[in-house]
Amino acid sequence: MACLTNYTVQCVDVISGEKGCFLFDQEHWAATGEFAAIGPVYPDLDSFYAGTTPDQRQSCYLERKPS
Repeated sequence: MACLTNYTVQCVDVISGEKGCFLFDQEHWAATGEFAAIGPVYPDLDSFYAGTTPDQRQSCYLERKPS
């Protein structure tokens, strides 16, 4: 499994249980495969883009092997 961005689109935050778009803890995901928000959980992608800056939203390549 791989992630290509440091944010989610309509995923569940394991901390709050909310579904939405959010920046996530990359180390937590690599260790567990769970998405843990590191900021607000936005209800939709439009709200997420309005509430974050391009510097916060980053492309990346994270890979983890299923356990």
